[in-house]
Amino acid sequence: MEHCERNIYQRINAVMKDCEYLQKKQAQQGKGIKYDEVMAMIRDLLIQHGIVMVVRQKSMDMIGGLEGKNQKVYQGEYEMDLINMDNPSEVVTHSAFAHGMDGGDKAPGKAHTYAVKIMLVKGFGIETGEDEESRAEKLDKMNVIDKEQFDRLAAYCLTEDLTEWTPLGVKMSKAYKIAGLGSLPASKFDEALKRCEAAANGNN
Repeated sequence: MEHCERNIYQRINAVMKDCEYLQKKQAQQGKGIKYDEVMAMIRDLLIQHGIVMVVRQKSMDMIGGLEGKNQKVYQGEYEMDLINMDNPSEVVTHSAFAHGMDGGDKAPGKAHTYAVKIMLVKGFGIETGEDEESRAEKLDKMNVIDKEQFDRLAAYCLTEDLTEWTPLGVKMSKAYKIAGLGSLPASKFDEALKRCEAAANGNN
């Protein structure tokens, strides 16, 4: 398909296919990817696939400040148009509210920057990750033990009515960092069962 024949949805889809995984990094406040990291990845893709990005600020209000501190909080409403450069009538629009806080005059700009970043991340489905875990580790946590495995471990880790941890269960929950037995990754079942059996036989 020729470049000029693509509609806006096909162009957005092409950008999404080319987007890389952005692992969230430690930012100054909490964890998150930075605006520059998103723009560094997305800018060339927008040019390559013929998409023009237009951002509009619809409102900006100072909504308060921090008591006893010279910090002002601003809230802005924004819209971002993704436009087919070869057919400008084709437009996909995203919107976002964003907040910015600063002791000087940078709060409105911070709100604008955050809004653009979040509209790009959500609009193009850019995977960022939630922490420093790998995606493989996340998927592993989603694949938890089944009913039969749960019952075998419950004999060691839970009280008879399955409502409370046993002393051994408390140790296991801390060792595997789980809030409930049912959230134990399936990949950890064999190891956990051996630990339970060893503890029950007085070997741990």
